[in-house]
Formats: sequence, structure tokens, C-alpha cells
Amino acid sequence: GADICGLYEETSAQLCQRWHQLGAFYSLARNHNGGNLPPQDPGYFGEEVAEVIRDVLHIRYTLLPYLYTLMYNAHITGAPVIKPLMFEFDDDAVTLDIDDQFMWGPALLISPVLEENTTSIRAYIPDSRWFSYYDGKEVDVRANFTQLEAPLDFIPLHVRGGHVLPTQRPANTTVTSRNNPLGLIAALDDAGEARGSLFWDDGEELGSQCCLTV
Repeated sequence: GADICGLYEETSAQLCQRWHQLGAFYSLARNHNGGNLPPQDPGYFGEEVAEVIRDVLHIRYTLLPYLYTLMYNAHITGAPVIKPLMFEFDDDAVTLDIDDQFMWGPALLISPVLEENTTSIRAYIPDSRWFSYYDGKEVDVRANFTQLEAPLDFIPLHVRGGHVLPTQRPANTTVTSRNNPLGLIAALDDAGEARGSLFWDDGEELGSQCCLTV
């Protein structure tokens, strides 16, 4: 992922906040800038911005078991962790031109805000069942564009029906997060079914691993 908030030049508080919402879903999420430039860490922009950034990083940490499993699959099969929509919906010509939304694996749709002073976005909803990550509400649009509300403290995230995402209660670091209870997000497809997998190891040693499919 690109350096969150940019390596050169000066960003604004709002754009840096939006960039963090996007960057939380990079494979590598890192806020980093060049020398002799104004600070751009979350705390520099005040508590309100820092709280929003903290919240979205907690979402990333909650989904680390899913991300870790995607990384394992990439290692074993070469399947990309982050995908354009056309990789998953290659029979839908509309997805060929979409470059402002992306997916984690086959199951999580990310629709970031990329412009300043913007609180809603025109997003494409591919032909599948989709549910809000936040409250589980099903999206009533398929294979079409829709307007999604996206206030400054919010990034639209949707879970695809037919998939189970492993989760974990977040903490301040990945080390402490790994000691917390695991969970599942199950989103049913049209047939009322869902499948998912989990790769897990101790994070330290070779050969200490297990896999689970549900």
C-alpha cells in the first residue's frame, strides 16, 4: 500500500482521515512521510480525527484472521489478497472500468471516499447478496450503481453472501489481539448457505499451523 497520507507534500486533516479509512484495507497499512515535512500522524490532527482513525484500525484488527488467511492463500495458490471487482465478477463488463472500489478476497467489498468534502459515493453493487459489515442489513441493489452514505467517520463495507469471515476482538497491537476470542461473520447466499476458512499458526515458528473450514 502507498504511504498513508502521502510521503511528500502536505495533506489536510480530512484527506488524511479519509486516506486512513482507505489505508486500513491496504495489505500493508503504514502512515509514513518524508523528512522536514509537517506531521501527519493521527494525533497531530486532534482527538476527533484520531478517534475515527482508531475506529477503522480496530476494524482492520477485527478482520486480521480473515486477512491472515488471505495471505496464506496467496502464498499457496497465488490468489491476490486485494482484488479489483472484475477479478471476482469477470462476466460483468461494468466492473472492468471500476477503479475506486476493491475487495479483500472474494467476500469483503470496500468502497472508500477519495475526494475531500464528500459524504456520499456512487458505488457499484455486483450481482450477489451483500450485507452491511456494520449492522448486517442487506443491500437492496444488485448489478447496479447506488448512492451510499459515507459521513466523515464512516467507510462503506459490505460482506458478500455465501461467505464466512473469521474475526477476532481487537486490541492495541497484533500481539495482544491474537490472545483475544475469535468470532465469525456469516453472510448467507440465495440458497441460505455460507462457507469460509481460517488459517492459524503461532505467529513465530515454522510448522505450527492449522486450518479450519466451515
